[in-house]
Amino acid sequence: MGELGFLVGKYSKTTTPTTEDKRIHNLERLLLRVRVIIEEAERQLITNKAMVHQLNLLRKEMYTGYFIMDNLRCQGIEDKGHDVSHSFSLSKFNPSKRLFFSNVDTDREKDLQQVIGNLNNLIQDVNELIVFLKNYPPMYRQPYSMHLFVGMCMFGRQMEMDRIMDFLMQKEQSGTEGVHVLPIIGPAFVGKSTLVAYVCNDARVRNCFSQIMVINEDDINNQNLVDLKEGVTIVHQNTTLVENERVLVVIEFSRDVDELSWKNLYSSSSVYLGRGSRMIITSRSNKVMKFGTTQALVLNFLPLEAYWYFFKILTFGSTYSNDHPRLESMAMEIARGLNGSFMCANVTSSFLRNNFNSQFWLMYLAQLKENIKRSISSFGEHPFDLMHKNKPMTWHFSDDEFVVYDKYRTCHTKEKAPRITLEDVVSRRLKYEEEFEVLQWKSQIQPYSSYIFSCLIQRAHDTKKEH
Repeated sequence: MGELGFLVGKYSKTTTPTTEDKRIHNLERLLLRVRVIIEEAERQLITNKAMVHQLNLLRKEMYTGYFIMDNLRCQGIEDKGHDVSHSFSLSKFNPSKRLFFSNVDTDREKDLQQVIGNLNNLIQDVNELIVFLKNYPPMYRQPYSMHLFVGMCMFGRQMEMDRIMDFLMQKEQSGTEGVHVLPIIGPAFVGKSTLVAYVCNDARVRNCFSQIMVINEDDINNQNLVDLKEGVTIVHQNTTLVENERVLVVIEFSRDVDELSWKNLYSSSSVYLGRGSRMIITSRSNKVMKFGTTQALVLNFLPLEAYWYFFKILTFGSTYSNDHPRLESMAMEIARGLNGSFMCANVTSSFLRNNFNSQFWLMYLAQLKENIKRSISSFGEHPFDLMHKNKPMTWHFSDDEFVVYDKYRTCHTKEKAPRITLEDVVSRRLKYEEEFEVLQWKSQIQPYSSYIFSCLIQRAHDTKKEH
């Protein structure tokens, strides 16, 4: 039975549906329709900016709709063996400070009515878009499953990718001199390098530039940023563009760069790079904003609605999550505790997929909540925030055994990654007494980075002896 048929069948068995039940059912039907439109559109190479804008609006409202629907369902689950109350703060995900839900029924009704109305209006607006979709070439010749697509592609960064593409494809104005520079700013692990690598792999970019070169953080010497020919990795070379000297340079700053060093680098670039060349600089520091010739692109972690959709697709895969309401409720609570981290979403969803049972998920949720509480009590910060700041974080397995993660680093495809995985550590299959390296996660999209940190398993009585 298809997904829509299952929904209709399940709904028809409801003896006395409430007004809210009917609206949730209506919302689910709308979301299925919207999802079909978006997934079909994402198979096409759409270049019309108005159509792209419409799709972004529809996609954003779809994330909101799924979040509202799933949240309402999770709130309605009465399971004596699992506390489904949402104990994690939403402030990290909700800078506008809008409360998604409260205990007041009128707010629930208002949220439902608003998202249903928005989706209906957007569907009407994209009727012409659906007709025009067939005029665009497909990017994927074979049908794909959404969970595979999400795991292999950039998620939730369509507007940011469009902004970078506009910067790179912009035609040079007559009389314009110097190399154009786009700064991309964001915290650690927000996906700056991944976003840039994804754009650089686009055929339109590779056909536009004769060379694409990268200078990563290991090759940057703050005292000697004067020659672009040193410490450069060529990631693409287009030999067919002999007469085109346009070069794209990507520079990854891992720390602050003083203005004098930057001026030396930029002045040398105008000599070495041809007319129409571009530079993209990535950094965690807002100080590099002033180095740009155009407005900086600021990356933040995904809003909770989009993050929940991403995490749910990764975790449940092709399994219909509504068939497992208890697991879906726990998954939503786990997602709230991951602080919007892409890496944590990928790692955690892998754990949950490999242990697809309520006992493991409940144990993982309890451990997550306990470790968040311990970290905030001891260090004043969420454990994953400590990781993003390259600070040591601890993870307790029990009252007398915990692990310390430290010395985070990223290695590229050429470097051999450790064989020990984070799942080996979490499953407690290891009994190391010395510090060792662990592979936290290997990205499946460019630049295919492996994320590694050092690990030290300790016991409470050992630390007491040291003191």
